[in-house]
Amino acid sequence: MRAPSIATVFGLGELSPEKRRALALVYGSSLALMMGFNFIQPTLPALIEPFAVSDSALALIMTVFTGPAIILSPIFGIMADLYGRRHLLVWGLILFGLSGAAMAFAPTFGWLLAFRTIQGIGFSAVTPLTIVLIGDLLEVDYEIGGQGLKVFIDRVGYLILPPLGGILAAIAWFWPFLLYFLAVPMGLCCLLWMPETKGTHHDDNWKYLKDILRLTRHPRLMVAFCGGFLRFFLDYGFLTYLPLFVVRTHSVSTATAGLLYVFFSTGAMLTASQAGRLAAGRDKAKLLFFAFVVCGIAMVAVPFMPGVWLVGGALFFYGLANGVISPMQKSLLTQNAPAELRGGIISFDRLLQQVSKTLSTTLVGLLLVATNIPTIFWMLGVLSMISVVLMAGLLPKRN
Repeated sequence: MRAPSIATVFGLGELSPEKRRALALVYGSSLALMMGFNFIQPTLPALIEPFAVSDSALALIMTVFTGPAIILSPIFGIMADLYGRRHLLVWGLILFGLSGAAMAFAPTFGWLLAFRTIQGIGFSAVTPLTIVLIGDLLEVDYEIGGQGLKVFIDRVGYLILPPLGGILAAIAWFWPFLLYFLAVPMGLCCLLWMPETKGTHHDDNWKYLKDILRLTRHPRLMVAFCGGFLRFFLDYGFLTYLPLFVVRTHSVSTATAGLLYVFFSTGAMLTASQAGRLAAGRDKAKLLFFAFVVCGIAMVAVPFMPGVWLVGGALFFYGLANGVISPMQKSLLTQNAPAELRGGIISFDRLLQQVSKTLSTTLVGLLLVATNIPTIFWMLGVLSMISVVLMAGLLPKRN
């Protein structure tokens, strides 16, 4: 009996060879971008001694990475809709890879932050395109499965990249940064084989901008925007300081801290692989709300766990929820935005998410001056549950 293809398992339907190749490049690009956040988190404790910086200064590594997107995301989104996706994807990946690898040679913490800022510019150009291109390449009925496959592959990366980052950092702090260079050949592959998928030509740029602004007030898009903001606020606040928490509280190495992400990845892969089936006949917004409640409970539970592997158990449930939140939020965006406006809408969402990431790491860094990491985890958990009520209020009431 012939084994089912990945496209069949995720409910993508039959795909042409050209479309399969284009999707493979999209998923590969998404995996490369994961290294900007998840790969580097377990390495942060290893940077304290060689650069003589404080715990709170580590937040700057995330802040300067996400900061450029606050200004650049809307610009890149407009460029993608007006002038095309392909070249933006290519040069963004190359810039991301070269500047990331340059951090391995940083002589001071200031130089490290400078290269990290440039890497954030490349990240800002590419990150919305990985979602936009899935919406462009797949029909409406198959798009949620495509977003689920993206989350599944990203979480496979979570199984590999954080442990690898922790192991490399245990050898020497600079080894993890050298792997960023792998994004450069990915960019060259996109130059050769990625088709251009932008929507219809826009004759009136002002009308395009007005249409974008009008569409941002759509109730279900507002839920998606809020969901994306909350998800990354929680992820950056919780996952950035989780390795430091387990290293200090449970006296484990950075390599062991990295291995804990396997629990998160496994949970996310289980739910993301079934995103299409979970969404069938159900309201995606309500699935999103339920998943955020689970996230909140998991974060509140982490400081109470008496052993490091029980922390992994809490991460597993956090991952289960994340595997629902990510594809549902992305699908709410792409299915409520027409192709000719999709780049702008996704980039507006990325703008909100970069604001969220920057605020999260900055606020957590400031809070660490006055409180401890367990208290911050409790605060984030409560925030997740309260936010569900606020987001539910955005949806129109049914008669």
